Amino acid sequence: MLELPEVEVLRKDLEKEVVGKRIKDVTVQTAGIVRPLHRNRPEFVKALEGRKVEAVRRRGRLLFLDLDEDQTWIIDAGDEGSLHRETANATPGPGTHLAVTFTIGGALHLSEAGEDVSAHTGVVPTDEALEAAGVSPDALDPLDDNPTWMEFGRFLHASRRPLKLVLTDPDLILGIGPVYSDEILWEAGLRHDRAGDSLSTQEVRRLYRAMQEIIHTAMKVRGSSLDEVEADSAVDDEGEVAEHLRVYGRDGQPCIRCRKPIKRTRIKKGVYTYHCEQCMI
Repeated sequence: MLELPEVEVLRKDLEKEVVGKRIKDVTVQTAGIVRPLHRNRPEFVKALEGRKVEAVRRRGRLLFLDLDEDQTWIIDAGDEGSLHRETANATPGPGTHLAVTFTIGGALHLSEAGEDVSAHTGVVPTDEALEAAGVSPDALDPLDDNPTWMEFGRFLHASRRPLKLVLTDPDLILGIGPVYSDEILWEAGLRHDRAGDSLSTQEVRRLYRAMQEIIHTAMKVRGSSLDEVEADSAVDDEGEVAEHLRVYGRDGQPCIRCRKPIKRTRIKKGVYTYHCEQCMI
């Protein structure tokens, strides 16, 4: 999953590279990615071809490319998808569901590995874009909304759920997924199963600071490599974990803070967390 840091880096790149360009060709390989926003592929292609990109926005891990005539192109890379900037004549790789080229050069390829496709895209009126994309109006975007630690604390205390589930729930917090939720909790020294309303003032401030630091560090180190990484970009083809990650994917390895082995724990079906039993409380 592309999480908030990668998508924000990509948004900034697209803002520089595609704003002002007009869309030339649209090729949809997988019909399912345009539903439910469109009835079929031709309807989506007609809505997108020939449009000029006027702005690029982000909310959580979703991208919104505002087009002329008050239309917006929504891109959700899905649970295991990726969005690649390519040359106009680049051959789409395996698992590519959508290829869009521009009149002045360059292209965007939306891909997702595996048989289960969760990526989706569509063109809707700009004033309906957030609702059409399913973005909760009450959810917090850690970058866009820039809350104070006190606001963040009130937000946490309103939930009695475990911190891991709070951080990764898109109805509560936007853009944080399995990778950076573990990194944030490790940096803050807080267990994944602590309830949001159990934190002291000091712990709230520690978690808030960890969230800001982890997101900005990830943006800094991923900016130059975003186009080269795979969909599961936290782990490379040889199984090596990205250097800037301190806990995610490192089960069995010594914690760099206390040297005790990192554990991988199942929270519920399909949801796991990497943590240290020794130094996370």
